[in-house]
Amino acid sequence: MIGLWMAGITGGSGQPMRRQDPAAGLSTAELRHEVRDLREQICKMALMNQALWELLRNRLQLTDDDLANMAQEIDLRDGVADGKMSDTALRCPQCGRVSNSRHWKCLYCGLEFEKPAMG
Repeated sequence: MIGLWMAGITGGSGQPMRRQDPAAGLSTAELRHEVRDLREQICKMALMNQALWELLRNRLQLTDDDLANMAQEIDLRDGVADGKMSDTALRCPQCGRVSNSRHWKCLYCGLEFEKPAMG
């Protein structure tokens, strides 16, 4: 099963798929092929995410509300309710080191950031 998961991320080759810049001279046919491949990856990732959620929900007796609440908490870590995670670097108010907003605590000093947003 891990092969299915990794094949969805790497395109089946074992190497991460590279995004190509459309300005790099790709033809329309090549761009269509790339879009088709990306859609296929999204479908595989959606399948694996659903399988993982159902395993966790059943084994840990979680609810769909638990998942929705966690998704909202993670979404708000960057201070913006936009349905996605940010790669914004944020400075820890305690140690001053920079952490990624995807984390709920400082990777260096362990300070738990104010929820829902760090900064």
